[in-house]
Amino acid sequence: MAWTFDSVKTLIETQENWVVESEGDCLSVSNDEGVDAFVYAGEQQLVVETPLFPLSKVNQPDALNLLVLKTHQLLPLTTIGIKHIGDEDYYVAFGSLSIDSKDTVVLEEIETLFLNVAEFIELYSDYLIQETHA
Repeated sequence: MAWTFDSVKTLIETQENWVVESEGDCLSVSNDEGVDAFVYAGEQQLVVETPLFPLSKVNQPDALNLLVLKTHQLLPLTTIGIKHIGDEDYYVAFGSLSIDSKDTVVLEEIETLFLNVAEFIELYSDYLIQETHA
């Protein structure tokens, strides 16, 4: 079975701890820890993605980019990229899978992305500008 927007939405809605909302041609999925992911069902693949942090919050972009290239494979099923969102570039974590993937694989991809977000932020935190509160 090839996944469609509606069939992916129906599958994700079976997960008790996830909240699903339609956002244009994407699904916004939030877990019980407040992590948001966006799921898109294209013609050939499903893409699951979440923004990590804006490029403007990185203190040494070249050094972070090198670290990302050296370490992103440490966490399963998730890759790091940079994507323009709104008016700003963001580091994003994403995974992609076949449009014909089994339902268990689709759910695993989303769950793994949720788990990996905290790991990536911790791994790259030395390169993030820390906000100070007065």
